[in-house]
Amino acid sequence: MFQRVLHLLPIRLRRALPWLAATLALPLQAATYLTIGTGPLNGVYYPTGGAICRLLNEESGSHGLHCSVQSTSGSLANLKALAQGNIQLALVQSDVLHHAAHGTGPFQGQPPADQLRSLYRLHQESLTLLASATSNINTLADIEGKRVDLGNPGSGERVTSQALLDAMGWQAKSFAPLIPAAANNRLEGLCDGTLDAAFVVAGHPNQAIGDLTGRCKARLIPIEGEQIDRLLKQHPYYQRGRIGANLYPGQTSGINTFAVTAELVALASLPDSEVRTVRDVLSGRLKQFTRLHPALTALTLEGMQGEAEVPRHAGMADAPPPPALLPEALSPAPAISEALATSAAQPTEVARPAGEEAKQAAGATGAPSAEGTPATSSGLTPGALLPTPSAAAATEPGASNVLEGAAVEQGDTLTGTAAPSPSAVVSGAQPASPAPAEPASTAPAPAAPSGASPTAEGTPAQ
Repeated sequence: MFQRVLHLLPIRLRRALPWLAATLALPLQAATYLTIGTGPLNGVYYPTGGAICRLLNEESGSHGLHCSVQSTSGSLANLKALAQGNIQLALVQSDVLHHAAHGTGPFQGQPPADQLRSLYRLHQESLTLLASATSNINTLADIEGKRVDLGNPGSGERVTSQALLDAMGWQAKSFAPLIPAAANNRLEGLCDGTLDAAFVVAGHPNQAIGDLTGRCKARLIPIEGEQIDRLLKQHPYYQRGRIGANLYPGQTSGINTFAVTAELVALASLPDSEVRTVRDVLSGRLKQFTRLHPALTALTLEGMQGEAEVPRHAGMADAPPPPALLPEALSPAPAISEALATSAAQPTEVARPAGEEAKQAAGATGAPSAEGTPATSSGLTPGALLPTPSAAAATEPGASNVLEGAAVEQGDTLTGTAAPSPSAVVSGAQPASPAPAEPASTAPAPAAPSGASPTAEGTPAQ
């Protein structure tokens, strides 16, 4: 019966059936998903994570990796979610990362987080002192005795502002008591007169700071002096920083301060191949990445690969480490027949893994310029999230634009661009080369290793 039905099929279809059966028998590569923990919607962490996801998702068809952005309260929340396995990548302040890795500061009494690994050092984040228009605050020393918001308890801002207080010899009682405010609206006191000053850790330009300086005439106050110089010498994870001129309404000159660095981190358990994919996409499209937000414009590959607060992830290496070779004394001796089959004029070579092929180096030299350097709007890629003076955008997270590369909002998580069906996902692994035929042997020869090519901080802080 089957032969009769088969005979009725067109000859071309009959010839295609074996190929179709072989294709359907091949296992489909499951898509891999990465979630990046970022920060509030009106900060800089969120669009930075969106920029990374945008570039990854644009090439997901070739490497099978899909990326989504999760809005969080910032660095400490990101580290917690990372440890719980809820996210795979996290943006974290360098001082918070240092404390986590050493069990100090807000992590006092906890074991060091020795599984944290660095991928890239990104933009600078300045400790920014904002004063209300009616506060008569003009210098850092003027805030003593005033109503000052130091940042939400348990936030990265609080960690950095506490370091400043320690350097200045101040305590919480050095300031006037505050009227409690909602965590996601704590800076509105600069507008309604219930707050004299506030600290914000932020990359610049920042959407929320733009709103406060424009709508409420808040002012940026320099953070400088001998105490700050000593702080920088004692804690190398802080850097001298400067907020560029003319980034905000009424701010016509640069503002001195100190800064942390936003670091992209993961756990050591994140597969090397996934890390290599992130590495290859960001390094290969660095110019486009730096155009997706003004805070990223000064980034260079050399600066991004600088020394971090935790070890570098193994997947960031230029190539997989070579396989360990057995000592000669432990290597099995070749059989007599195998030795005879090998010509002395044609010595054999040790087979190398395919992942050990040399990779093309990409990057530019030079350290990042001072943070806050303004970027011209004409140099920005369409779809980049720019700071605006809109009050709604700064005070209502739900009004924030959704970044390209994070298309559907689900609670606080924005999923990546629509994932292709499993059949459309192309495997990023290279096919293994066929092994050369070995001569007959009475003893087994050592197996040649094989490898596969890599696949590749509500507050306005961050």
